[in-house]
Amino acid sequence: METAEIKKILEALLFASERPLNFKDFKDILKSDCPDSSVVKDILDQLQEEYTKLDKPYELKFVADGWTFATRSEYSIWIKKLLKEKIVLKLSPSALETLAMVAYKQPITRAEIDKIRGVESSGVIDTLLERKLIKIVGRKEALGKPLFYGTTQDFLKHFGLTHLSELPLIEDISKDVSESDLLFDVDTNSSMQEKSSIDS
Repeated sequence: METAEIKKILEALLFASERPLNFKDFKDILKSDCPDSSVVKDILDQLQEEYTKLDKPYELKFVADGWTFATRSEYSIWIKKLLKEKIVLKLSPSALETLAMVAYKQPITRAEIDKIRGVESSGVIDTLLERKLIKIVGRKEALGKPLFYGTTQDFLKHFGLTHLSELPLIEDISKDVSESDLLFDVDTNSSMQEKSSIDS
């Protein structure tokens, strides 16, 4: 299959997908027609550059270990108006605090979170699990084998991160986080297929 045709196929798949696609996704779909991963990456880099040059309100981004189309952040105010009836997910101070602990100290157990916070955290952890921002990643080799928690791909996607290494350094984070900073809209920074990311 010609490179030009593969390029069109990749673009169509990215446009239609509701989640970021990685090299394994492309390989599974294209099977024997799928070129080497380095060739696929070159094609995706070309597409990314082309969309940048077109100066469109959307772009091809690499987030959560995959490629996806997303609207540019400067247009979020208008997209909010379009999606004003969408559900707004609110993170309370305790939920944000717990999520931050999981993100920076994972894998971490509930007892370890409780010890740091000084309060019981099972309700907050259940909420974060329901919203798929954290997940169970294993068990600690200790008495009772408590569950370990870690962040999910949805966490990366919602906060616009490619890898956990992109998290800001703890010392750079302001301690005075206003209530408005604890809100993020589903689909604020979305593609044509309503992909979601953090409202920056």
